[in-house]
Order: sequence, then C-alpha cells, then structure tokens
Amino acid sequence: MTELALVHLVRRVNGIGPLERFIASYRAHAAGVDHELILLCKGFPGGRLAEDHAQLLAGLPHRLFFVPDRAFDIGPYFAAARRYDFRYFCFLNSFSRILGDGWLAHLERHARASGTGLVGATCSCQSFAHSHEGRSVVDRMRHVATAGSASLMAQRAGSWVLGSVGLWRPSRHFPEFPNYHVRTNGFMAARELLLRVRVPPLPFKLSAFMFESGREGLTAQVLAMGLRALLVDRRGVAFDKEEWHRANAFRQARQEDLLIADNQTDAYERAAPPQRAELSRLAWGPHARSG
Repeated sequence: MTELALVHLVRRVNGIGPLERFIASYRAHAAGVDHELILLCKGFPGGRLAEDHAQLLAGLPHRLFFVPDRAFDIGPYFAAARRYDFRYFCFLNSFSRILGDGWLAHLERHARASGTGLVGATCSCQSFAHSHEGRSVVDRMRHVATAGSASLMAQRAGSWVLGSVGLWRPSRHFPEFPNYHVRTNGFMAARELLLRVRVPPLPFKLSAFMFESGREGLTAQVLAMGLRALLVDRRGVAFDKEEWHRANAFRQARQEDLLIADNQTDAYERAAPPQRAELSRLAWGPHARSG
C-alpha cells in the first residue's frame, strides 16, 4: 500500500471549471511518486457527484470523501487526515493547478527529510496585521466592496466594525512582518504531525486566515515543535524560511519556478506592474522582486 495520499478539494459551489483545470494539470504532469488520489467533495447533496464532475474522473483511479460545505479548506483537510491511515498527506485546494513534472516527488523527498515538519509550494512573510491596520476609510471601503461574495463582503464589513470599536485588532492574532507561513493552497506533512496540530473552530474566513498565518496557526505550531517549514520550487529545490524570498515562486519575479498555481498566484500574474510590485512587497518586504 502506498504511504502517500494526494487530497484535492472539490467544492460544488465553485462549479466545474476548477476541477477541469486541476484534472488537466494532474494528467499533464507526472507526479513522480506512487500515491493515492482522494477527492474531498464538499457540499454535494446526497453524497453524490454531479454528472459533469463524475465524467471528468472517468478512467482516473481515485477515492471520494464527501464532507459538508463548512470549515473552509482546513476542516476537510484534517478530517481526511483523521479518516485515512496514510503516512504522508499532500493537500491541494480547489483552485490549485500543477505546473511541473515530478512535483509530488519533490514535495515528498523534502517532507521525509529529518527535522522537516511542513513543506509547501508557496510561502509568504506577509503579516495580516501590517496589511490591515492603519488603512484609510477609502481603503477599507474598497476592501469590502471587492469581496468575491456576499458572505465574504459581510465578514470584511464585520471585521471593520469590530476593529472600529476595539474588539478586533489583527496585531493580537498575527505576528509582525516577517510572518513566516506556508500557504495552505498546496502543502505536505506527515499524518503523525497533522494529528498533533490544534485546529480551532473555523466559523469565519478570519478564522481560516488565523490558522494559516496567525500566532497559533499551522506554521507557527510546526516551528514551535522545533521542525522546519520549507518552500519547494518547480526544480525541486527547497528553501528554509529565512531564504524563501530567494525562490521565484509566490509573488516573486515572474513566478517562473512556481510549482503549484492557484487563484492568488494568478492574480499576481494578471496585475499591472504597480499592483504586482505592491503584492510582492507585502509578501517579502525589502526582498521583493516583482517581475
């Protein structure tokens, strides 16, 4: 039996497009290591895939694990880790796309290295506290107005209101820059470690942000265990956290060494030069190198 599970989140409300793009990239790029594909099917009524989703998977070996549409990506990830007895898990979110051959073997090789706890395809030093505190009223209104959904708009507006009355201060929950964290769009860890990680309730998007990059978040917990958190690029080169900025991966240069893309890396690619420079600065501070 293989020791490695590849877990990809499939959310019904996202439609067929993200799954089409993931499957196309999965078929196009050899993983380079034996594994089992598990599709986390989120929010599908009756525990059945829609017909168009099922057709995409024809002839592709996989398991299906149905979960309710709650707890964002993190809750289902850790539900899968509890459910299945694989030694290692690689998690990819709904919008993830593979960009290079041997990608899974690259991640696994470094995940198995002594002293390593967490490996990711994209990492950042961005501080949520630095990015959100001190914003002007116009900036805050723009942040609310550009939310991609009504629920996210409500959550952003709610955080603004709570912040205005002193009940929500990001600096309490997020470290200052450099806030080292592995992004959860694509990461790998041992099951033994995942079962040690404390996962809080995740009722709001802010809860998910706190788990990804907060003071008590995933990377913070792994580092507190005395383990390394590595960024792995398309060439299979791994970087320790103090060297993450050297990789031309997440929001650096033209992202030419990016291993796994997602909607955030796509946004950087599409951005005009001034906006791209700002995104790079937020992620890497004085080490920013926008393309």
